[in-house]
Amino acid sequence: MLQKYVTHSGNSGLIGLLFLLFVLLAGSGCRVYPYIPEGQRLISGNKVVLEGAIKSKDRTSIQTELSTIIDKQPNTRVFGLFRTYLWIHYRNQRANKDNWYRRFLRDNLAEEPVYADSSDVDANLENMIVALHNKGFFHATGTYSIKPHPKRPLAQVIYQLEPGDIIRIRKAEIRTSDKALIPLLPELNARTTLKPGTILQSEAYSRETGRITQFLRNEGYAFFFPSQITPFQVATKDTASHLVDTYLEILPPGEGKTNEPMRVGNVTVSTRILEGEEAVSDTSFQGFRFLDGEGQPFLKPDVLYRALDIRPDSIYREDDFAKTNKRLSLLGIYRFVDIRTKADTVKDLVHLNVRLTPASRLSRETGFEVNNTTAIGDNSNVLGMAFSGSVSHRNLLRRAIRMEFQLEPSVETNLNPIQANALNINSRLKVQFPFFEDYFRVWERSYLKRWYPWLWDDARSRMSLGFAYNNLLNFWETQFINLNYGFEYNPTPSIRIVMDHFQTDFYKNDLKSGFLDNAPPGSELAFQNQFLTGFLFRSISGNYRSPINRFGETTTLRVSFEQSGTEVLVANSIARLIEPDAPVWKVGNIGFAKYVRGEGQVGYTRIFEQGGVLATRFWGGIVVPFADSRTAPYLKQFAAGGPSSMRGWQNGQLGPGGYRTNQTRPPYFQRGDLRLEANIEWRQKIFWILEGAAFLDAGNVWTLQENPELPGSGLRNMHREWGLAGGLGIRLNFQFFVIVYDVGAKLRYPYAVNGSHWARRPDLNFLNLLINYPF
Repeated sequence: MLQKYVTHSGNSGLIGLLFLLFVLLAGSGCRVYPYIPEGQRLISGNKVVLEGAIKSKDRTSIQTELSTIIDKQPNTRVFGLFRTYLWIHYRNQRANKDNWYRRFLRDNLAEEPVYADSSDVDANLENMIVALHNKGFFHATGTYSIKPHPKRPLAQVIYQLEPGDIIRIRKAEIRTSDKALIPLLPELNARTTLKPGTILQSEAYSRETGRITQFLRNEGYAFFFPSQITPFQVATKDTASHLVDTYLEILPPGEGKTNEPMRVGNVTVSTRILEGEEAVSDTSFQGFRFLDGEGQPFLKPDVLYRALDIRPDSIYREDDFAKTNKRLSLLGIYRFVDIRTKADTVKDLVHLNVRLTPASRLSRETGFEVNNTTAIGDNSNVLGMAFSGSVSHRNLLRRAIRMEFQLEPSVETNLNPIQANALNINSRLKVQFPFFEDYFRVWERSYLKRWYPWLWDDARSRMSLGFAYNNLLNFWETQFINLNYGFEYNPTPSIRIVMDHFQTDFYKNDLKSGFLDNAPPGSELAFQNQFLTGFLFRSISGNYRSPINRFGETTTLRVSFEQSGTEVLVANSIARLIEPDAPVWKVGNIGFAKYVRGEGQVGYTRIFEQGGVLATRFWGGIVVPFADSRTAPYLKQFAAGGPSSMRGWQNGQLGPGGYRTNQTRPPYFQRGDLRLEANIEWRQKIFWILEGAAFLDAGNVWTLQENPELPGSGLRNMHREWGLAGGLGIRLNFQFFVIVYDVGAKLRYPYAVNGSHWARRPDLNFLNLLINYPF
């Protein structure tokens, strides 16, 4: 009875609640028109029309960009129909009260009316024409019209623009009359970004002036500014072909001055010293002067010296200045980093004053988290409640070494039926070093040395020791010890690469009757007590997320590769060449897992107007056991189903391949060696923090070898053994986290049901609760 209540009655109540919300929104959104002042009309829409011969691809791009310039967008409509936020504004305004409730409505829900005002429309049109000029359409013109609705106080604004012909560069060069800069002109012109055919637009100008400024500042011209570069100057023009010969001129500083290269003078680094205070500690190291407001320096001089790329008596380089700022910030021990330059009044020197404000050395954090997770490495249909606590020291030994200890006990409750099903304890001691440490000269003195300078600049070494205990009641008990050493490389905010040189994991498993009775035959092989090892190389992973462009698009890429046991296998093979009867190496009766594993994920997201978001993902992964390993460890295999995967199935319920389990209750234990999956989801803001979603998922998992005890699990018919699920969901978006609940329906089975792979009646999975978006 409890299970029936959870899967049917609870969801009927949810549907009723959503229906009631829809009725309330409809009732409020239809009552806006009486509040609109006489003579005013709400903007119902903006339309940008481009006239003239423009390629369809360019036309769409330009129209989208011009639409973003319009600062008066129509009022938000819930479900695309009801102006509920505007109705709240009018009602709140009429109440003429100022209590907490009215302030909450005003600050969180109310929306100001957007009227069709001709002065605003004029300004928008002018900005559009300027934008076209900046894109190389120097003869652009435009008009607008306000089209009133025949019955309602609404109006559509139509912008009609004639861009005209675009102007391109036939030839471009950099010029100057400054004698100090004339010798640099050949290199400046050789590296120009103004190639023939480049559109004569503001973007090209900004790119080129930025390049010139950066080049000159790296040649010692510390106080050169883009304002010393003229706008595009036209030497000759071809009106018929719309081409011009142009140049940019670098002007002298003015007032009889000339541009002169400068060297770095005195470099003073001040820590814990307020304005007007005297230093207590005054230390000189390698030409630097380190001042501190306390008797003992906050950070040892040799560590601080390595973080400073600027060197006294060297040519001033802007890149060194930027690297110094970045590396001091990445140390993670300073709240503020302030680097100021001052020109010497007599010599061609730039004196630098670096002011550092330290953060607290010790920090403590505690938290309580509710999530949808499992300690075995996959999402699952369990509600997890975890307490987390951590203690960290940011500046251990005064060398900017961060040491952190984390402890997280948790309990997991199955959602169907509701019962506690797991107890977990996770603990980890992490040490992060401020720089990349190549202790064994692996990168500096090998064929890898080409990448060594990059790691020296932007990587940080780290190591950790972890212990985890997981007791999935009546199914298994696992103890896990992990030790690793590697580095993290962050060349840009968009890119993160993590590599582990050394890592060894030890898993001790004890299977219970619940697992042995319910898991597919042979699954116990994946739970052998074993070591997962990598002594020279264990794993590498990379994440990339592109910045959101002007169309609201962003792309993500995640890839990872790992191996275990390769070094042990090579060493064991060499030993067997010497002694052919040598056994397979073990530690006592515990063997070494041998496998390679790779996975990748590509995601694309686009944000649309009125709170719409399109999110897509393609995911693939494969794990291959080798040598004496008959199967990969359980936590390295792949599962399909659950809140962040195939939402029509529960976690581990789908596959492998065309295999159909007879099990009727979770947890499910189907795993595979290959996983392919694609997801597409539309998210729509509905009201305040409430969002809706519609999604479609396709995919499955397979075993690399056909398992006779799991018929249909192999790759032979994989093109027919894909599952398809669709459904609807709601999200509560609290900004810092999002509560996600989806109802998924099986649309296509990887096996035949009543003679067909396609579902002929509703087959729903209600157990899809998740914290934060699945992708």
